[in-house]
Amino acid sequence: KKTTQSEALQVGLQLLTWIGLQGTNRKRIWRYYFIVGWLLGNVVLPKALLGSGDEGFDSLVRSLAEMAFFSDVCIAVGIFVTRLRHFERMVQILKEIFDRYETKECVEEIRRFNRRMDIFAKSYIAYIGMLVFLFFIPSIVWNLYMTIFVSPEHRSSYVLLMEVQYFYLDIRHNFVHYLLYFVLCGAATLCSAYQSCIKGTIFLTALQYGAKLFELLHLRISRLDKVEAGDRRRDELRRIIELHNMTLKYTELLEETITFIMINQVLNCMAIWCMFMVYLSSNYGPNGFNVAVLFVVFIVEMVVYCVSGTHLSENAFKVGSAIYHYPWYLEPADMQRDLRFMIQRAQRPCGITAAKFYFVNIERLGILVQASYSYYLLLKNGF
Repeated sequence: KKTTQSEALQVGLQLLTWIGLQGTNRKRIWRYYFIVGWLLGNVVLPKALLGSGDEGFDSLVRSLAEMAFFSDVCIAVGIFVTRLRHFERMVQILKEIFDRYETKECVEEIRRFNRRMDIFAKSYIAYIGMLVFLFFIPSIVWNLYMTIFVSPEHRSSYVLLMEVQYFYLDIRHNFVHYLLYFVLCGAATLCSAYQSCIKGTIFLTALQYGAKLFELLHLRISRLDKVEAGDRRRDELRRIIELHNMTLKYTELLEETITFIMINQVLNCMAIWCMFMVYLSSNYGPNGFNVAVLFVVFIVEMVVYCVSGTHLSENAFKVGSAIYHYPWYLEPADMQRDLRFMIQRAQRPCGITAAKFYFVNIERLGILVQASYSYYLLLKNGF
């Protein structure tokens, strides 16, 4: 194939195939249910039923923030599973659009972008892997040091991966209990990381593909005046109109796929950022480091969502501006009608919303940061 369409979203699709959400072997779906069940059973459920296992406001805040963090990824991917039909149609539309770009310049640009997205997806997985490694290191190093070099009578409680009363085990003072907890909750952390990789390689990449489709369309419109007037230009205009409709369809399907995921992300974002800031403002050392790692995951994820959403909206606006400045009034009446529709449609904001309430963009990110900081100050001063 000229445009190597198979490369589009291939890393994310491979992750989905491994857990039975894509591909022909849907029997693997037990892997998805196992991942979700293990995470909920070993992290969320103990936190919800038994609490943090330690006294104090800081311990409660950390436990609630961690529970919201690990619940968020399960909810996001769970919503996505219910929207798979829209996602599969979206991927099909993406391939059909790429098929219609036949010029050498566009084909090469699509190939370069596919490679760039492939690198982005793999880099995101490596980034999540690095953060998981950093999440484990403080607990391992600190607890090994205490076990080897500190006598039992002077030994403080073990550093936990996350603040939780792990059923009825004494994970803060009994090494065997702690080791069992570390293995089981460490595996739950890996389950969360796998779902985070799905969010990055599917949702974030799909947003960037949407922005790229509008960029390619803008490129084609800007070259329209170089096409010979007459039948050839009329054919090119028809192709542009078809591509515009297909690109809008891709955006609509992307919106249907992730709009409720975005509202979940935004609402959890304020709560999690606020509680993490409260904890980090008065807690340092290995416990604070673990919380900071989770904080970084959520910050980077939200920033990339908002930047990608802004990029998509800006590229969509450029398409409308390009067709508006084209002398469309010189074209035949039937073409004028279609071009006027393009102009009218381009005047409406185009982007990804959070459950239709507001667009996910840089402006929204600023509002979220401001709101989170305000709630942080209220909690900090109140407690």
